[in-house]
Amino acid sequence: MGRNASGMYVIDAEYNIVSYNHAAKTMYPELKKGEKCYQCLMKQDVPCENCPVANGIEGPENYLEPGSNMLRAIDAIEIELESGEMGHALVFSAAEATQDVYSELTNNGENPLLLGIVNVLGKNYTNIYSVNRRTHKISVCRFHNRMLGGVGESLLRNDSYDKVMDIYIEDNVAAEDKLRMHQAMDFEKICDRLRKVPQFKVHYRVYRNDTIYHYYVKCARIGEADSFEDVVLAFANEDSDVRHSEMESILEPGGTASRRKLLIIEDNELNRKLLTELLEDSYDVMTACDGEEGLKLLGENYRDISAVLLDVSMPICDGFQFLERIQDDVMLSSVPVIVITGSNRPEDEVRCLELGAVDFIRKPYNIRIVKGKINSVIKLRESAIVLSALEYDELTGIYIRQAFFHHAKTLMRFKQDEKFHVIVADVKNFKWINGTYGEKTGDQVLQYLADTYKSRIHNGMVARYGGDQFVTIMYGNLPLEAETVDKAIRRIEEEAPVPKLAVNYGIYKDVDKTLSLTLICDRAFLAMKSIQDDYEHPFAFYDDEMGRKHIRDRMMENEFEKAIRNEEFVVYLQPKYNVVTEEIAGAEALVRWRKKDGSMVSPGEFIPLYEKDGLIVRLDEYVFQKVCEIQKNHMETGGKLLPISVNLSRASIHYENMILRYVRIVEERGIPFSAVPIELTETAALYNVQIRELTEKMVHAGFELHMDDFGSGYSSMTSLNQLPFDTLKLDKSLIDYIENTRGMEVIRHTIALAHSLGMQVLAEGVETAGQVALLRELDCDEIQGFYYSRPVPWEEFVDRFMKKSDK
Repeated sequence: MGRNASGMYVIDAEYNIVSYNHAAKTMYPELKKGEKCYQCLMKQDVPCENCPVANGIEGPENYLEPGSNMLRAIDAIEIELESGEMGHALVFSAAEATQDVYSELTNNGENPLLLGIVNVLGKNYTNIYSVNRRTHKISVCRFHNRMLGGVGESLLRNDSYDKVMDIYIEDNVAAEDKLRMHQAMDFEKICDRLRKVPQFKVHYRVYRNDTIYHYYVKCARIGEADSFEDVVLAFANEDSDVRHSEMESILEPGGTASRRKLLIIEDNELNRKLLTELLEDSYDVMTACDGEEGLKLLGENYRDISAVLLDVSMPICDGFQFLERIQDDVMLSSVPVIVITGSNRPEDEVRCLELGAVDFIRKPYNIRIVKGKINSVIKLRESAIVLSALEYDELTGIYIRQAFFHHAKTLMRFKQDEKFHVIVADVKNFKWINGTYGEKTGDQVLQYLADTYKSRIHNGMVARYGGDQFVTIMYGNLPLEAETVDKAIRRIEEEAPVPKLAVNYGIYKDVDKTLSLTLICDRAFLAMKSIQDDYEHPFAFYDDEMGRKHIRDRMMENEFEKAIRNEEFVVYLQPKYNVVTEEIAGAEALVRWRKKDGSMVSPGEFIPLYEKDGLIVRLDEYVFQKVCEIQKNHMETGGKLLPISVNLSRASIHYENMILRYVRIVEERGIPFSAVPIELTETAALYNVQIRELTEKMVHAGFELHMDDFGSGYSSMTSLNQLPFDTLKLDKSLIDYIENTRGMEVIRHTIALAHSLGMQVLAEGVETAGQVALLRELDCDEIQGFYYSRPVPWEEFVDRFMKKSDK
């Protein structure tokens, strides 16, 4: 277990803590038997992102521990538990800070100082890089790829800072902030600022999934102002932790919300002391002797500072320069600045006002005038007009997301003995409402819902979470039974400004108050998302199974790369038979997940998940490549090729250069395009206007197209007419009713229509001899289903069917 091993705890296959030694308990007092390690150690609902067990790390490995951001050597050893089941012992010790370790973490073996910076920055920063001033080369200190979209590929290519940053801004930053971010993150400008201040922050917004998120990047130099060689950039999501919200300062225990805080920036020591003495009985006062120090203090404390008193005439960075520089930062410029001046020149006053100053205090000081102006500025900032921009949503008049977190956390603190419940709401097809009725009506819908929710909530509060989403927190023993909730929702829908308004609700009753408010809301959203595609149930309650499913989903996402690399996704083939001859006519490729330990993951679990998160695009191509390899190998043995159709998801259809990639795969293997027909689902075919040109290109390239799942609920005659399909596949939901008179007539006319349009017809999901006989009578061309064969591993299909057809 290694000569440096000092702590150890044991977990079972479900991450429950079984035992631990004294050293581990000393290092982690929160360890508790029977609890999941990631819950009691990290307060998370899922295993840690860099967990050695979840990621299958073999042998000791050095990495930054998530909880403390200390460098540790971790070894996860598989052991047999007393119950006979397999578990893991996690053995850890302080890692030796060797040059190799620093090189591994930073990709820059010449600068071990970066590791210390990573530890100092702490866990709030999800992405940390250093950039060399001379070469503009980026070294990665910490990287969270899900946050940064396409940046990962750019880093792997060793692109320069300018290219990586351009990709990041274009892929992630909200449109309103793109130009400002390009200017603020210009590397030469960053270095110029860091010659004047040791560090600064740039705040910006990210627009993702119809929701605004607030981020910032901290820029810091490594070394002295005149000689630093590297710049550290640390990215953080302000929304991920309430401590980063603008209002969090007054939530801290012992906070002094009643006493406002002032920042005095004055180079004259006598004036500075005089102002401090005059004001410290009414305010908490911070002081700075020049503009540079003032910028530093404002950057670190802008959430707490109610106003800045700024002297114009100062060395190093005068008042004009100070005002100019804070304009680059929306958070810093939100703090009102009162200019202190002894000048009577009107041009100075005009210039300060143009740069954002709100008032003037002239020397010598009149304490009544000074306090009066400060109070007026603070009251103005905290008036309803200004607060509406900071706390209230302009359209609906209810709290914005950040204000909700502030006030909800305060409410929970003062009502510790009460039960709390969180409800989230998401308007279904809101874009359709805007497109059909107009944006004005869409706004009316949001205003109606906000007013309705607000009027119905007496023990709690409601906020606009973002876009067309709302969140509510309530306390007490409330009637949240399914029947009561359903009646309330129906009434809201009936009185809505548009007919049949559909809203999905997620409800987390009696919340676990030991969780952060962010996680509590996440659980409500999990419940809501569980019914996103369900048009019968408008609400769902969070339960432990949802939590377990969420953990399973995150683990399946984390395991995807390894599964692709280890070829755990395997191709199964389901035979297709000629109805008349009952001979094998081809097959459909299906994917199964067989893990290295032999266990199987149901396609019903991973396929929908990967369709949602976009990983299905890579999985589609992986399966297509495997099928092309099967056909190539069989062709090289002189065998007769049977067409094996491959499913293409809607996400893959719209993936850039998809056709070129698939054409290249076929051509590189030298097989005919007819050997690998493409199956498109009926729901994808619904979007005929968007995919008409693409399907024509696919046919022009040589692919045959099959419409899959026809009759599953969204059948479109227009798709049959406009899109160039070769084969129509009747969904099992139609075949199940073939022995019913009406069902048989539907199938009869569908087959006749398809034949008249020059298409073959294949029936899938055929399970009985009676269904086969009727399909033969109706002139169906091919059959696929359990009556003839279940899906089989491709090796078995080659031996049983392809080689047999060669004879």
